[in-house]
Amino acid sequence: MVYSMTGYGRAERKEEGVSFTVEMRSVNHRFSEVAVRMPRELSAFEDAVRKKVLSHIRRGRVDVFITIETETPPSSLKINWELARQYKEAAEKMAELLGVSPQMPVYELLSMPDVARAGDERSDLESYRAPLLAAVEEAIVMLVTMRKKEGQALREDVLGRIEEMKHLVEELALFAPKVAEGYRERIFTRVQEYIQDRCDIDESRLLHEVAVFTERADISEEITRLRSHFVQFGQIADEPDAIGRKLDFLVQECHREINTIGAKANHLEISQKVVILKAELEKVKEQVQNIE
Repeated sequence: MVYSMTGYGRAERKEEGVSFTVEMRSVNHRFSEVAVRMPRELSAFEDAVRKKVLSHIRRGRVDVFITIETETPPSSLKINWELARQYKEAAEKMAELLGVSPQMPVYELLSMPDVARAGDERSDLESYRAPLLAAVEEAIVMLVTMRKKEGQALREDVLGRIEEMKHLVEELALFAPKVAEGYRERIFTRVQEYIQDRCDIDESRLLHEVAVFTERADISEEITRLRSHFVQFGQIADEPDAIGRKLDFLVQECHREINTIGAKANHLEISQKVVILKAELEKVKEQVQNIE
């Protein structure tokens, strides 16, 4: 199964007056990487969120954005009445010992440390875990579904281009014998012109050198290797694991063989087909770089 490395997922989960929203975006990356952005109060769950995402993603960078909203007012004043009473009794005792007025304004009591506390702090933070991770799971499933759908489109495009390249290579194979024969005929013609008035030429050695040069101009081995690479493209595309790196390696190998054919074959039709092969392979490379 082919998966793309780009995708988007979003989910919301509400429980006991608390709403969680999770958004994910994934892009190309050589390895697997997860970046999580969430409120500080949820930071204890960052590792769990990252592990859940990585359990579904084998390659690519995923940015996770988490927000939390509560139905209760964000700032509600909480009073520590027992501590306030202790402050009041201590002030009265001090006033009695020092012989001063025992009066103490209420607003001064509110300003004493830990008497009044603003904020809606949840004592049972662990109760956030289940709904939060459920929202993460829902978002990652949506993201993976999108990556799978796009991956199938990539697969069809890549294998379609490989088929086109197969036809071009088979056309090259028809020209291969003609290239070698053409080289041989041209060399023999020039050699004959060179040795017609000479008697000190080692003809057997000369014929050997001609044969070596002609063999070096042969492109049949490169064509055989290209055929093998094209077969591997189809086989790897059906593997269940992450295949992007394998396909990228095959693209490099195909590029090497095509370049060698272009360098060896001094033939107009072959040169034209090599240009088309390179253009198609470049498009395959662009698509492969987006495959997980």
